[in-house]
Amino acid sequence: MYKRRLLTRLFTFETAKVYSILKTFLRELKRRAVVKSILVYLGLSWLLLQIIAVLTSTLALNPLLGSAVFVLLLCCLPLVIYLAWYFDISFSGIKRSASVNEQDKPAAAPGGPQWVGLVLVMLLSGYVGVEYYGVLKQQQLAKQQALTEASQASTSTIAVLPFSDDSEAQDQGYLALGLAEEMTSLLGSAANFKVSASRSSQFLTEQGLTAQQIGQRLQVDTVLTGSVNATNNRLNVRVQLLDVKSGSTLWSNSYARELADVAKLEQDIGRSVVNQLQDSYAAAGSFENLAGTRSADAYVLYLKGREQYRKQTTESMQQARQLFEQAVALDPEYANGYVGLADTLLLLAEGEAGEAGFGVIKADIATSMAQQNIDKALTRQPEMAAAYAVKGLIYAMSGDLDGAIADYDRAIELNPSLAIAYMWKFLALNSLQRFDESLQALEHAQQLDPLFQTNSYNLGRALTRVGRFDEAAAIFQQMKIDYPESTFAYQGLADLYFSQGNLVGAIRETKTASQLSPDDQRLAHKLISPLLNLGLADIVKQMANDPNLKSTVELYPQTLLILEKNFDELFEQVDFSVAANPEDYWVQFEAGWYHSLFGDKQKAVMLFTEKTNLIEQADMFGMPYCSPAIEIAWAEQEQGNTQSALDLKAQCKALMTEQLQSSIVYSELYYLAARINALEGNKTAAINALSEALDKGWREYWTKYDPLLQSLTNEPEFQKLIQFLDNDLARQRGEALKLFSE
Repeated sequence: MYKRRLLTRLFTFETAKVYSILKTFLRELKRRAVVKSILVYLGLSWLLLQIIAVLTSTLALNPLLGSAVFVLLLCCLPLVIYLAWYFDISFSGIKRSASVNEQDKPAAAPGGPQWVGLVLVMLLSGYVGVEYYGVLKQQQLAKQQALTEASQASTSTIAVLPFSDDSEAQDQGYLALGLAEEMTSLLGSAANFKVSASRSSQFLTEQGLTAQQIGQRLQVDTVLTGSVNATNNRLNVRVQLLDVKSGSTLWSNSYARELADVAKLEQDIGRSVVNQLQDSYAAAGSFENLAGTRSADAYVLYLKGREQYRKQTTESMQQARQLFEQAVALDPEYANGYVGLADTLLLLAEGEAGEAGFGVIKADIATSMAQQNIDKALTRQPEMAAAYAVKGLIYAMSGDLDGAIADYDRAIELNPSLAIAYMWKFLALNSLQRFDESLQALEHAQQLDPLFQTNSYNLGRALTRVGRFDEAAAIFQQMKIDYPESTFAYQGLADLYFSQGNLVGAIRETKTASQLSPDDQRLAHKLISPLLNLGLADIVKQMANDPNLKSTVELYPQTLLILEKNFDELFEQVDFSVAANPEDYWVQFEAGWYHSLFGDKQKAVMLFTEKTNLIEQADMFGMPYCSPAIEIAWAEQEQGNTQSALDLKAQCKALMTEQLQSSIVYSELYYLAARINALEGNKTAAINALSEALDKGWREYWTKYDPLLQSLTNEPEFQKLIQFLDNDLARQRGEALKLFSE
């Protein structure tokens, strides 16, 4: 008890003592005017730094001057504090400040201890200042080197990241992301600039990557980032230009403008970035964004429309349409608003755009309305890249692919960084079977927008088509990492493996994709096809027990009957279908195909050649099989119609040669070559082509029954190839069974 009271007294005493010392120290600070001296010094230092900053910019002085003065002033701060405590400095000289005990008598002159202390403070401050200045100098040199490298590069590469929303309510995300999109478009039109697409920058930002990591992933030299806040139609923006290699800030600035002046703000930022990164000078007014608006309300509505557009759902697209319509109603001269509206209308159309799930407007109506809006945009801004890109899409949806490509090229000429124009150009060129050109366009799109799933998926498939399997596989594997819940990567790998003849790999990837999206009927088709090719009819039948897959399995009754060798029921079904659909050539062709393989060859000949007038010319030579033309050629040859057969074979051969001369390595093309050569009696060439097809991945079980190869049946080399095919299918059949027994 006594010990506790003693400790309590000691604690109380020590606390009182500390309080007394602190009180005395604060009173001395006030008496000696230390705080006052510090405030005066800081104020004068700030004024001096502002003057130096202006002079450095105006007179193009060494940028290290400001850093040197800052370090000097910072080093002098401890000296000022020391002098203010120990000395009174006035016009009459330096006197030592009187201590508390000396207040009633004159203070002694500065003594040795005070001068020694002063020297020590000066030496310590000087040492710290020199070291700190060395660090600042290295940073400045690294910054200057990065800027020099960027300006000397033939092309400056940059990504504009979504700006952060600094509003108090955090409700201006549409403004932050919209402003970044606008800057991406504006910089993309600058000469010698390559700008990554906003979509990829946004995706990586949402993944939580730093600005430097995003720049590294997008393979750019610099990154533009910043923050935005709008209050009462007043826009405050802070921007930073970062060097990706070093992570240092190359340039930064703050802007405060009226929201109605946002176009001028974007021009100022863009011009500053160009001046920093290019070995040239863009004067004021030379970097104009003429597609903007002076209406703050129209601008906000446009950005909110873009926000809804990015969500890519039917409901959001309809909301985007309404917002764009309101924007152009407020400002009828707003070119960006018309382009956004036209683009949205096309995606809301039925048909090709409807594949995305937005088909709520008749295609002809949508294209007509979109054309009207694009005409308005181009009337107001004839040099607008995005308008030409959307105009090209209108042509493509109307069937004029050549016209579409011309407009895509014009869009790319005006903005070489417009990724979507390359993507749409790829689709048009691909439809025209200009595969090498389409691949080049798609690779450009991928470089600019590497995180766009559609780009990546299409590029992986295109690389598969030209035999660049390792590159394609790498793209699909990266897609698995970037989009773990998406089925596209698995579908792409399934197609790749199937094209290589690896049916087990195709089944495995499609099986995984089906688990991610069990209701996707397209995946069910992708899974059933290789299973049937391996003769695994029982597994396919079991799939019919799943309500989600039953309707898909029911689309393959003929193949199941073939695998069960139930040919009587097979031909009963197909003959009934032909009778029930007398004006449908494709039903007749399918029946002819089954008869040619397993039934009455003469009946097959009749089914192939009758009613060919029902086929559209564009559908006659479907590549890479050149079907049904090549089967009709066989039938005509069987009937003795030599010239007709020759004409069809010649056209198939021309199409095959054209595609083989490109970079395409479809196994189907080599199988087509085998069939053509077999029909022409070139047995050696036919066997060589079939061998090449098998090497490229041809694994169709019905190859040995193909009537077009019947002239090769007794050839030993042909028999060896068929034996190889049967053995490989048997091996894969066993491996596939393990996938469903695990």
